[in-house]
Amino acid sequence: MKIATTRFGDIEVKKSEIIVFVKPILGFQAYKKFIILPAGSDCPIFWLQSVEDGKLAFLMVDPYYIIPTYNVPFTTQDLSELEADKTEDITVYTLLVVPEDPKQIRTNLRAPIVINKKKNLAKQMILDKTEYPVQWFLSHPNNSSNERQEV
Repeated sequence: MKIATTRFGDIEVKKSEIIVFVKPILGFQAYKKFIILPAGSDCPIFWLQSVEDGKLAFLMVDPYYIIPTYNVPFTTQDLSELEADKTEDITVYTLLVVPEDPKQIRTNLRAPIVINKKKNLAKQMILDKTEYPVQWFLSHPNNSSNERQEV
């Protein structure tokens, strides 16, 4: 299947590469089918490109690259929705916001994108009971003391 995208031009997509969101991204409930494209080689950043709308793509980052101790508390229901046998079957990303000012690049640690790559099922989780901020600014190496994080 071929999809026309604004960022990557026409790309060929195998059906086996399409990830289906069982719970969509907040604000984008109409879009459920995506593919993951690397932003570069040996890079912790990826594109989440919609298959249904070539103009819609999100930047994602591997949160463990930023915070090695990052923890997503999966429930039995989370695993069931993703048809995962264990948490090790799930890959975790967080969405990036990249404004003009590079000092304002941030990621949302409270709403990770979780994907069972074996089954190509995904969802956006909302971590209510967590200390992780909605806005984690990548330009601040000592984020734990940065009061701007608490939004």
